[in-house]
Amino acid sequence: MNDRVFEEDPSSDPKLVRRQRRVDLGIGVSLIVFAVLGATYAQSISLNSNNTVEFGQGAVTLKACDSFISISLNPSAAIYSGFNYSGETYTSASRVKSIQFSGLDTKACAGRSIKVNLYPENSTSALSLFTDGTSANVDRTILVINPDKSLDRSVVITLLNGLDQNIGSSDGYQTLSYNSSNAIYTIEFTSPLALMSDVSRVGVETYKT
Repeated sequence: MNDRVFEEDPSSDPKLVRRQRRVDLGIGVSLIVFAVLGATYAQSISLNSNNTVEFGQGAVTLKACDSFISISLNPSAAIYSGFNYSGETYTSASRVKSIQFSGLDTKACAGRSIKVNLYPENSTSALSLFTDGTSANVDRTILVINPDKSLDRSVVITLLNGLDQNIGSSDGYQTLSYNSSNAIYTIEFTSPLALMSDVSRVGVETYKT
């Protein structure tokens, strides 16, 4: 049976409300799982001479495989133009360049997969995350955790492509890296598609591989 993770109702837990009010002003920031970010999630900060990045704010801690992990979305430079989820045009905007996972206990999650989707406000249709040459636009990223608990953390996780084929750590469209100094996993998209300002909530699902 799939283990689905949904948001808690902030109004029912005063401690949760206070925690969600903390603002993370880093470029790599976290989104509240399945919670609307509010009016300030599309602010801009300077990145370099002519580019800016849009960023979300908030904090997320969610339970997966009997352990708590944090998920952050990192924006690209604001160089993209096109149409947003509502069909309106945009220019010089940021897309979701990468997704970071911290606190992920690979032994507790051994033999399971973690699927991540990003959703716009008031919609159950996931946003396309990246372009994959095997299946065009892909609306999810999936981490596969090897059941062998003796494997090193740097090699124990692999990725699936748009056709659910295991690609190891990279296929040119998405790349998984591990930072041993802070135990953070990062999935980076070569051709990101999801507009940062379109992202309202994050869906996370764990299931047996």
